[in-house]
Amino acid sequence: MKLLAVLAVVLVLSISATGMSIQESSAQPGARVLDACEPGKPEIDATDLPEVVAPERCPIEGRQIVDGAVKSVVPPPGKGVYAEVLTPSGSQELDVARRADGTVELDHVGDDSQEATAEARSVSGPDPCSDPAYKDDSFRVTSELHYRFNISTTPRELKHVQAVRAVRRAGANVVRTRNPCHLGDQVPAELIYDGNTSGVANVGDDSCLESDGESVVSFGDLPKALAKTCTYYKINPSGYDEVGSSDVKINRRDFRWTTRPRARSCKRGWDLQSVLTHERGHTFGLGHVPEESHGWLTMSPVINGPCQKSERTLGRGDVLGLEGKYPQASMGQTHS
Repeated sequence: MKLLAVLAVVLVLSISATGMSIQESSAQPGARVLDACEPGKPEIDATDLPEVVAPERCPIEGRQIVDGAVKSVVPPPGKGVYAEVLTPSGSQELDVARRADGTVELDHVGDDSQEATAEARSVSGPDPCSDPAYKDDSFRVTSELHYRFNISTTPRELKHVQAVRAVRRAGANVVRTRNPCHLGDQVPAELIYDGNTSGVANVGDDSCLESDGESVVSFGDLPKALAKTCTYYKINPSGYDEVGSSDVKINRRDFRWTTRPRARSCKRGWDLQSVLTHERGHTFGLGHVPEESHGWLTMSPVINGPCQKSERTLGRGDVLGLEGKYPQASMGQTHS
């Protein structure tokens, strides 16, 4: 009888242990490395990842996240990077944030703007002064952002003084919310021009590189894109994330540039101030609004074409987005 009792106890313990083993093994697949993140892959397709990725499921140190035409290195813990590629037919965004514990959060994945013909762009959306649409991204410039411009990279069709003026005015268009709609508020955060630099924007041919802490505008080569902006920020768990630097690279290889888009001499020239106004909207935390329904706003994802300057001034939605993100009472009254 004692032997039978012992066997019964052993049998019960064995069944319990087996149950625990089954439970443990069923929990393991949830922690396994995702196929997209397997070792040996220097690039990880963002569309193959969930919006929130635990570090044990995706070892991403030193690798890049790719979403179509836009690409970015993975930032260090506690930091994030917003990448935007602007092309003649539309734009693409990707936001990669990495929490202090290593968890990665992705935003704007697959948010490609639709290819739009010139005819479709010319009639898309209501008048800019009656369109209140805007997209508020997670970050903002908290007080001031210093930047430099590499004048030596200016293409031959532009005079240096013209390029500098266009670069500076583009930033002022956003900070001072310049608009034809009689909306008067200004952004209570400063964008400060510190002059020339021999450095270049921290943007590769197709990727946002690791942040160097400097904000630079420069011309260079980009594959089929007018410009690319990489904005680096510090994650703030209790409010807007804090922009530390923002680089803009403008394509001088594939496009001609102008600062006089309405001149008779303008032929296929893209207005530098218009393109940079759009990019500075991203620096200050505005995202894209849909082109098909808000095409006249500066932050729609399509620039309206060569030899035009409509994006130099903001629409109602662009201004409302900045007003909501930069309330005067909470940030003081300083402006650029």
